[in-house]
Amino acid sequence: MLNDIGILPDSMRFYHEPDAFTAACLYYAPHVGIYHCNHQYSFARTAETCLDICQALIVDKGEMTVQYRGQEMQAYAGMLILLDCREPHCYFASSEDISFRWFHIVGKSVSEYVNSIIRTHGFVIQAAKSADIAQCCAQIVADAREEQPNPHLVSVHLHTLLAQLASLASESIKSDLELSIQESAKYIETHFADKEVNIPFLANRAALSTCYYLRKFKEYQSTTPHQYLQAVRLRAAKEQLTTTSRSIEDIGEACGFCNTSHFVMSFRKSTGMTPLQFRIMWK
Repeated sequence: MLNDIGILPDSMRFYHEPDAFTAACLYYAPHVGIYHCNHQYSFARTAETCLDICQALIVDKGEMTVQYRGQEMQAYAGMLILLDCREPHCYFASSEDISFRWFHIVGKSVSEYVNSIIRTHGFVIQAAKSADIAQCCAQIVADAREEQPNPHLVSVHLHTLLAQLASLASESIKSDLELSIQESAKYIETHFADKEVNIPFLANRAALSTCYYLRKFKEYQSTTPHQYLQAVRLRAAKEQLTTTSRSIEDIGEACGFCNTSHFVMSFRKSTGMTPLQFRIMWK
């Protein structure tokens, strides 16, 4: 609230209640703030006060300390802080005078999107060098200043910001283990048709135990190696079903499935239809 300790009188906060369609289908920012604070400012969200929202903060002046997921990081002017507010966190002024903008982000799959970005880039992101990100943040705050902002454009602006953050080139140096897992994923992409490509084989290629390989692949690729391999095979099968006249049996064989029954069962489980039905629908 604007009367909290450390928030100065020239600070502003905006609130917009979403209509039913916006709440059900779009991204939206119910709360947006432009804060000017002194060194006393702090905010903490405990396990009891967590909300099913995400939050972005853009530091414009001064320095802020953020405590989140067992880490403490400093955010300086030009940095963006990204948080999943379902988890406890704390941030506070670590300089005499700070200015920052913030907004909540709500919508289907927002938490998953935000956590994907955090896994890749961390929760404190150097965004000052990206004019597109700066412009997008400014537009989101400008939307909030309007008495009746267009919810469709607001949704586009929020989605665009997350897309831009996700697309930032990672400046971190990847570990040998992460590079090994990436190489394993690329191997799957090019050798998916080989029936010998299975979890023990892939783990052995990466010189890792099967259990450790499974755990690290899931950590770095956000899916299991089996799911990744299956998705690559099904994608190749869909391409052949729609661009060739090869038989279902040949396509299943060419895409690495052990037999036609396994191919049809896997395809139906993934798409809700048989390969033949998929071919007819997209012919």
